[in-house]
Amino acid sequence: MRDSEGPIDSYLHPHKGILRLTWDDVFRLCRTLAETIQAEYDPDIIVGIAKAGLIPATILASVLRRDLYPIRLSRRRRDIVVLQKPAWVVPLSDEVAGKSVLIVDEISATGETLREAHKEAGRKGARKVRTCTLYVHSDSFRPNYYALETDALIIQPWDFEVLERGKWVIHPEYQEEIDLLDREER
Repeated sequence: MRDSEGPIDSYLHPHKGILRLTWDDVFRLCRTLAETIQAEYDPDIIVGIAKAGLIPATILASVLRRDLYPIRLSRRRRDIVVLQKPAWVVPLSDEVAGKSVLIVDEISATGETLREAHKEAGRKGARKVRTCTLYVHSDSFRPNYYALETDALIIQPWDFEVLERGKWVIHPEYQEEIDLLDREER
């Protein structure tokens, strides 16, 4: 997809293998993150970036017993990348004012989404702001906290299969990457 600024390439990443995670894997990664975060930072509130960032954000908010505030800041519409830069869809709550905030997403690529959410929290008066993701690749922007670094194609348990016209199919983005990896192996 393209917008007025040219091709969208921030999601392009050469993958080395496939890592298919289970819900247990995700929960284990979140528990490890929670222990580190509580020991080093202990935020007042957690901000989850929709869509997929809300999953680890909800787990972290639950196990740390913190309030969760969702935001939507994305390049995607209906799960398809359509914008060059992330755009605000659901704004950040004013509740961040005076609080220490943890902003959570599932993965960091360029870091643009995390950096924009961080800047907005600062503009709204957050006392401290840190960022967190479940995963990073070797060439990713590094948030303050992350649980796993891998260059594998990470297949999430929540969207490996999607419902299209009444049939469950492998998510088209995963299928495209799996096919590419298969061709490279030949």
